[in-house]
Amino acid sequence: MIVGFMGPLLFTLGCVQGEETKAEQSEGSSKPLSVFILSPLNEDAYLQGEQIRFAADVGDEGLNGHQVVWTSNLDGEIGNTREFAYSDLSPGMHTIKATLKDDKGHDASHSLIVIVDKFTWAAYYRKNFELNPRIGNEPMDRKDVDRILRSTKNFDRKNLSGLDLSGKTFTGVSFVDAFMVHTNFSNAGFKDANLRNATIEHANMSHCEFKNVDFTGVVFNNVDLQGVDFSRMYLREFAFNNANLSDCNFLQTDLSYAEMTNAVLKGSNLERTVLIQAKLANADLSNVNIRGAKLLDTDLRNANLSGASIKNVTLVDCDVRGVNLNTATLTNVNMNNANLSGARLSKLDFNKVVLYGSNFSGCDLTGSDLSNLNLVDSNFSNAILKSADLSGANLKRANFKNADLDGAILSGADLEDAIYVDMARNLETVVGF
Repeated sequence: MIVGFMGPLLFTLGCVQGEETKAEQSEGSSKPLSVFILSPLNEDAYLQGEQIRFAADVGDEGLNGHQVVWTSNLDGEIGNTREFAYSDLSPGMHTIKATLKDDKGHDASHSLIVIVDKFTWAAYYRKNFELNPRIGNEPMDRKDVDRILRSTKNFDRKNLSGLDLSGKTFTGVSFVDAFMVHTNFSNAGFKDANLRNATIEHANMSHCEFKNVDFTGVVFNNVDLQGVDFSRMYLREFAFNNANLSDCNFLQTDLSYAEMTNAVLKGSNLERTVLIQAKLANADLSNVNIRGAKLLDTDLRNANLSGASIKNVTLVDCDVRGVNLNTATLTNVNMNNANLSGARLSKLDFNKVVLYGSNFSGCDLTGSDLSNLNLVDSNFSNAILKSADLSGANLKRANFKNADLDGAILSGADLEDAIYVDMARNLETVVGF
């Protein structure tokens, strides 16, 4: 409960929360000292470790070199400036007192109550997010966990946060609405388990085994799922933002509409994975296997696909701006009319890629092989084409405004109606031009 303290802004005499406020008039001065706590408010509640802003109004006279001393009846002095931040109050009900003193021994003070509750993950989620009111603040005791595993196997609405349950077998166990934030389940087995609406963010589920598990309503944001076999699962619209999905197996998995922004999928298998309208912006997809995957309107902005093996894939209508494909292997990839602006495409062999009409503006194509390709209507403005091989390429109506052609090879290229070629840089070093 937060209750604003009612009272005048400038205190001279009075009693606040049982603490007498004193202000003696300084000699030769018509105005007494005064202080009033602006922040926090009376009876504000915080969690242990949470940063609290302390600020005081010291009246018209200002500080004039005087200090505002802040004290807690539980923790002693906590500050000596008019405004500061503090996060080390101990749990309990604090009487916070701000005292302004002058060099003649006069002072004025103001007090109020601040409540600091013990930090638990459940208390944190209860304050900042939605949490089932039936879930207690304190996590279960490990002995109680073992007892339930031997008997009812029912952890519905139980608080398992922060526990180390690695390597355990949870066959037939129910976790409906359970609270499992920051829990360690690494190498655990979940068979015929019910995780419906469980809260598992920030949990460690690396190398877990999932068979016939109900994940309805589960959010995998910030969860460590390294090495998990998700093959042939139906995970449409699931949230994996910021999750660790490296070395996972998504063979024939349906991830349509999945939220995977900033996820790490390094080395994962995405063979024949369905990624229709999946959001993979800023994801780490380095060294993944993407063969025969179905992508449509997939968001791959600024994704890292360096070293990836990409075969029999269509990226038409996908957002690939800023993508990193350095050293990737591209075989039978369709990117016609793709917007690749700002992409990193150095040292790539594009001979088995459809690219006509693509937008390469601002791309790094250093050392890449674009020879004999149909690049009609492509946009290379501001692109880096250093030592790129464009020999025999169809470059009709291509735009080279401000492109860097240092050492590029254009032998036998068709530049009919190409525009702004004269505005490209380092033309004197181009081979075959």
